[in-house]
Amino acid sequence: MARGGFETHGEIYVSGIIYDTHFYATLEAEVNGFRKALTKRWRKEVATAIQRFGTFPTAFHRSPAPYGEQLWDYRDPINSLHISWGACEVITWAQGDQHGGVPSCPGRTSSPQEGVPPRTTFDRDGNEVMTPTEVSCGVGSIMQSVEYWAYSEGSAVLVKLPKFDKHDQRAIEGAQQALLTIGGALGLRAAGGSDASFAPSSNADLINKVDKLIGANGQNAGWYKAWTGLTADTLKDGFFASIAPTLGNQAQIAAGIHNLYSARGTIIQEMRSGSLTIVGDASKALDATHVVTTDLNPTWQTFQGMGTALSIAGAWNPVLGAVGASVQLIGIVGQNFAPQMKHTAYAHELEAVMTALWDHLNEQSNDLMYRENDYNNGIHDLRDTIFGINSFNLELYDLTENTGTGSGTRDGFTVDIGTVLELADTCFESAQIYEDQLIPKIGTVRAADASLATEDGSEGFADPKVKALVLEYREYLKTACGRLYTAGEEIKAAARSYAATDAERKAAFDATMKDWDEGPAPGHARDWAGDTDRSGWQVHIPGAPSYVNDTTPGGDDAGGPEYETEATRR
Repeated sequence: MARGGFETHGEIYVSGIIYDTHFYATLEAEVNGFRKALTKRWRKEVATAIQRFGTFPTAFHRSPAPYGEQLWDYRDPINSLHISWGACEVITWAQGDQHGGVPSCPGRTSSPQEGVPPRTTFDRDGNEVMTPTEVSCGVGSIMQSVEYWAYSEGSAVLVKLPKFDKHDQRAIEGAQQALLTIGGALGLRAAGGSDASFAPSSNADLINKVDKLIGANGQNAGWYKAWTGLTADTLKDGFFASIAPTLGNQAQIAAGIHNLYSARGTIIQEMRSGSLTIVGDASKALDATHVVTTDLNPTWQTFQGMGTALSIAGAWNPVLGAVGASVQLIGIVGQNFAPQMKHTAYAHELEAVMTALWDHLNEQSNDLMYRENDYNNGIHDLRDTIFGINSFNLELYDLTENTGTGSGTRDGFTVDIGTVLELADTCFESAQIYEDQLIPKIGTVRAADASLATEDGSEGFADPKVKALVLEYREYLKTACGRLYTAGEEIKAAARSYAATDAERKAAFDATMKDWDEGPAPGHARDWAGDTDRSGWQVHIPGAPSYVNDTTPGGDDAGGPEYETEATRR
């Protein structure tokens, strides 16, 4: 088993990230190494204690037998002859390299090394007796008990360690890349200070198309010179005005969810690498042949800045300007999580090593609790921002409920049929990008669902909320898609109505329709165009009890706001 860029169980740690999807086996192998190191060191300590007729610990954190254990009494006056004069072969073995299994000792009471004891001795009752030539040596049985004790200590460590067994970091990274692909198509850019390796690839197809449609505050409204009047006013001030904020907000939501996946991936990585480091370095410290140097004072990486990083990276003001959004993107174990190095600081003495080991395990457990809390607060912060955005700035103005009347400032109208039909065609093409390229990416995001889980594989407080937000985000994309299709149909219908007013316009309409390559809007377009139900969420109240902050996603919140769908209601 190896760490830090080396192969283990067929997996390679790329850039420090542990991609092992059978991590419990790796963890157990590390603990088995610790058991062996502890057994060897403990046997040495026990052998020395027996040789000096001292005492030794039989447990550190394991649960010992309820009524104690019956160990061979090496302090018995008769048995002590073997220890003092017989050069016990088990003690010699334990104080050496301990090759092979525990040897069988004949229990001699004399030896060339130690000499010959007195002819007589006293038993435990004070009776003088002849010194036996041998006794039944029980040091071997004690050494076998040490192996059991060490195994049990390892089991206690293994129970304490966070498992994160089947969590798939590649699936999480795949979800992140899918979110960045969606965000990139919607104009997302990595803000300064982002983790560079997570910059999204550029996809300007959708942006180039919607630039033709944007009419917010007259910006980029070149088409408006060729089409004026009440209908044009309504589209310019309503539907077209909602495009920039919708794409900007959807891009930033993609980035925010991406950062939450980074948080989960970082928790997995920190706990996995920390466990291997804590246990592995304890094994090194137990090696009695080591000289205590800084090599026995190594470090593991923790990410105490997660809450701050999520808050900074995930927050934004709803976009009201041009298409495009800049958000700070966070990578798994990225610098934005303020990594810190913690020292394992193991001493050399057996009891000191075991005490430090459990101090580190308790510290790691506390770290995990704080990271999970940061992650939970992160999803609430993101959700609260989304909660405050009206439908027309999140999934486009809803033309199916259109009551807008336009500005009414023009007596008549001008219309270029070709321009109007080009706008309709652009709406169809934009909708198809949503349907064919963006919405399917949510399937890749959801492929990581099983890895959004706590250390034992169950969902914590945050994971179901993140998954629910992904599904809700898909609905925002579907709604925008449906509304683009609907807008295309309505604009095309307007062009048909204009064409009916005179022969010249009809000829222009017919000429364009000969080369029209857009079919009718799909049957589901009107169903998708309905605003997304967000009634199952409540605004996060800092410091409020969990039953307030942990509203079940998708539940029935009768007191929830009715999200406005028409910009004319502002």
